[in-house]
Amino acid sequence: MSTPLVLSPKECQGKTWHPPLDLSFAASQTLIPLHAGELAKAAASMPIALVKEGREWRLVGVCGIEAGHNLFIKGGKWLGHYRPEWLFTYPFEIVTVGEKGLVTFDRDSGLEDPHGAGEPFFDEQGQMRQAVATRVEALKIHHRKHQATQKAIKALAKAKVITPWPEALQSQLGLAINGLHMIDEKALSQLYDETFLSLRKAQALPIAYAVNLSLPQTHLLGRLARLNPGYVTAPENLDSFFDNDEDLSFDFDA
Repeated sequence: MSTPLVLSPKECQGKTWHPPLDLSFAASQTLIPLHAGELAKAAASMPIALVKEGREWRLVGVCGIEAGHNLFIKGGKWLGHYRPEWLFTYPFEIVTVGEKGLVTFDRDSGLEDPHGAGEPFFDEQGQMRQAVATRVEALKIHHRKHQATQKAIKALAKAKVITPWPEALQSQLGLAINGLHMIDEKALSQLYDETFLSLRKAQALPIAYAVNLSLPQTHLLGRLARLNPGYVTAPENLDSFFDNDEDLSFDFDA
């Protein structure tokens, strides 16, 4: 993995890139980053999960049943209703160094032109070119939302209510992706009032609800696996898993 390119006139001098023409760059990305501001639309369009990367938990949209194959992307086009915001800002991201945020370009994206024949990052006056500026502006807005999301997820982890997806669901789906987690509804309902209040203050409860309520969207993964097949065989019938649990309700009175 190469070192990301820090976005500045000095670092980017003489370097160029090619803005993506379509979404083919994410065709092998099965877990797409999300922030809490996307939950309402995302939860109605795809399963959502919590995954642990190193010491940090992340909120992601589950877009496949096997690594390396995004079921929502075919021929560079998005097949679903909602497109995660991450797709609009790639290959740029904000990296936090201390209290400072640096905008970086992913040099492993394949979008940098090694011969300098692409589009410059900055113009001769040191101003970002429009294609870059548009993505950076969106990144700044998303970054604040991601920070709030991370704070909320840390609260869920501290409350010890994060649990793996049910093995029965994973088996029924033919899932070949490890590490997908949801919220333990029973553990959440049995929290002490003080802990539950801390989750509310951290705005973690909407995430908890959305993650679990999105699980029936695994139906969609099954259908997409037949429309846009990879290597894993699509499940014949996923309905049976949800026959007695279609709404995945929360019982706080238990």
